Amino acid sequence: MSIVVFSVPFVTSTALRIYIEWRRNDDLRKIVEKEKINSELQFLKTQLNPHFLFNSLNAIYSLSVKNSPDTSDAIINISELMRYMLYEADKEFVPLGKELEYIQNYVRLQRIRLSDSENVVLKISGEDKGKSIPPLLFISFIENAFKYGTDFKGRTNVKINLLIEKESIHLYVMNKIGAFRKKIESSGVGLANIKNRLTLLYPDSHDLTVQDDGVNYEVNLILKL
Repeated sequence: MSIVVFSVPFVTSTALRIYIEWRRNDDLRKIVEKEKINSELQFLKTQLNPHFLFNSLNAIYSLSVKNSPDTSDAIINISELMRYMLYEADKEFVPLGKELEYIQNYVRLQRIRLSDSENVVLKISGEDKGKSIPPLLFISFIENAFKYGTDFKGRTNVKINLLIEKESIHLYVMNKIGAFRKKIESSGVGLANIKNRLTLLYPDSHDLTVQDDGVNYEVNLILKL
């Protein structure tokens, strides 16, 4: 009994030290994991920005070659897009309204650039106030639709629908696959980038489905806020 009585404080203090050490190591592990995720997200953003910039410059170049009167409007439009990327894209979250404005400016630029944009449709419904989202989360899906949704005659068929609900956002993007695009398997760095970001940012809070029947390419993304 004496041994047991004197052993209790020793066992208790040992167990306490083990618990404190375990908590310290667990906290350190969480910090390391968070820093790793932040580093990966930052790397993905640096991939996305040059990708967007090159595509935007190509759009302006195509207008200037044609001596299009819309060239100056396109430059102003791109300046707004670049301002957003410079001053907002480095933040962890941005107001949803700003991200929607960015998407609207991007679609407006594409309409200026395209020779036939009659079938380009952007619909945004729901209330965005009080909601926030990581910046540049949707643009790769939309950019991909314009890239592959133009046929050899310059006709573009793209449908974009953003439904904002109380606790979720539903993005639907559809484009008809241009005849000269059907044999291209890779959709570039954009889609791979955004899939990785979704995995890091919304590991258990997003549902992404992509369908390609050879005629239409459809993306359905649901984010739980």
